[in-house]
Amino acid sequence: MDKKGDEAKKSILKGFHEALLAQENEPLKPNELDSTCGVGDDELVLRFHEAIKRENAASKEQGLPITGYDRERKASYIEYPDGRRVYGDET
Repeated sequence: MDKKGDEAKKSILKGFHEALLAQENEPLKPNELDSTCGVGDDELVLRFHEAIKRENAASKEQGLPITGYDRERKASYIEYPDGRRVYGDET
């Protein structure tokens, strides 16, 4: 590499090093999603559960199978429109 190339490389590395040092001295920023969404974890979980209920209701109306989780058996299942359940541990 020629002298100009070496100087350019050193300049780039110096700038990179300075940027890293400046970043280390900045205070920690909150997660971008947390700071922009403004919704707490509990509210997100409630919204998630409600979305699943709505999706399952729509699937049932269309005659499609839905998925679920049986807490007693501790197993996931597919429930068909005729009411039959096929559990994941049975396959």
